[in-house]
Amino acid sequence: MSTPRFYSEELDPGLIRLDQSESRHALQSLRLQPGDEVILIDGRGRLAHGILQAEDVADDQRKTRRRGTPRSRLAHVAVEHVLCEPPPERTLTLIVAACKGPRLTWMVEKLTELGTTRITITHFERSVVRVGEVHARKLRRTAIEAAKQAQRVWLPEIASEITLQAALVDLPPGPLLVAHPRDDAPALSTLLAGHGTRHAHCTAVVGPEGGLTDAELALLANGHGELVRLSSTILRVETAALSVAANWAASAAF
Repeated sequence: MSTPRFYSEELDPGLIRLDQSESRHALQSLRLQPGDEVILIDGRGRLAHGILQAEDVADDQRKTRRRGTPRSRLAHVAVEHVLCEPPPERTLTLIVAACKGPRLTWMVEKLTELGTTRITITHFERSVVRVGEVHARKLRRTAIEAAKQAQRVWLPEIASEITLQAALVDLPPGPLLVAHPRDDAPALSTLLAGHGTRHAHCTAVVGPEGGLTDAELALLANGHGELVRLSSTILRVETAALSVAANWAASAAF
């Protein structure tokens, strides 16, 4: 069984107090005990092995009795050394439309597991789903949980409610691939095989289920976007996004 991982926004040597969500996972879901070894990550390349500490509840119990309100237990981890892992050498940026309901959460989870570096949830002309601030925070939480499961040290950057024009600004150097069902577009795997030996960074665009408009295709063409075909069938947004990420992850593994 692998050592359980937890997220801490601040990660330095010393005594680290986990937040309520991480503490609940450690103490209630996993039922960890003082002395158990854990791993902490901050999502920015820092990782530490730590030891769960015994809880001193006497003072908290006195405060609880006075107020009559139960207090949440918080886990504390003793950390001696913090390791730093450099950013990944190969990166994938996905400029992708939002999809409805739990499909968007599922997409972010799986893209995180597959090592996607940046997820830019973009508002296209035919988009029908908007991602508000509260929803964006939940998606970040989803990415944290997925990163722990996949043993990632770096969290993906997640941006939302970005226009396509804004999403194309300051992209990393490398090919710009545009998912499109056109019959004469080359297969994604073929293009990745060609680009894989020359480029460490890739950006891919997955539009809404209504498709990209002519104006959006023109904008992408002006940015040297290359059309790629993912399948002989029409894919939903989350399926198309995962197809891109899975192909990129596979090309990076060999």
